[in-house]
Amino acid sequence: MTTTNNANNNLSPWQPGQSGNPSGRPRGTRDLASYVLETTDGGKELVDALVSIARGVMPNVAAQEGSRPRKDQQVRPADQLKAIEMLLDRGFGRSPQQLDIAHSVTDRPLAHLSDETLRLLVESARQLEEGPEVVD
Repeated sequence: MTTTNNANNNLSPWQPGQSGNPSGRPRGTRDLASYVLETTDGGKELVDALVSIARGVMPNVAAQEGSRPRKDQQVRPADQLKAIEMLLDRGFGRSPQQLDIAHSVTDRPLAHLSDETLRLLVESARQLEEGPEVVD
């Protein structure tokens, strides 16, 4: 079976430069973010719910029609931790991720590198060890 784009398999029924949705999004539709902001007091209700969960209290959120009430009104510790994580990530930004690249770099053989490349690597390593030069 071939997946190349040609006239026989009809993977792309539009001609190059032709839109699959020429009239665009219908008027009157709105994106989800705008709807959520409008219906949750600018997101305040959502933050209040997360704070309640983080404190171990089930938030008082209006139930949708047809939904069943929860049998257990206790907040699980895992849910508390997740709420705390979400609040921290969105309130203060995610913490920087650190990568341990020294391990993966030292595992590669250096035999294929030229003498000039090895000299440049050694010189770069020396400069990193010495730190930045300060010029008065």
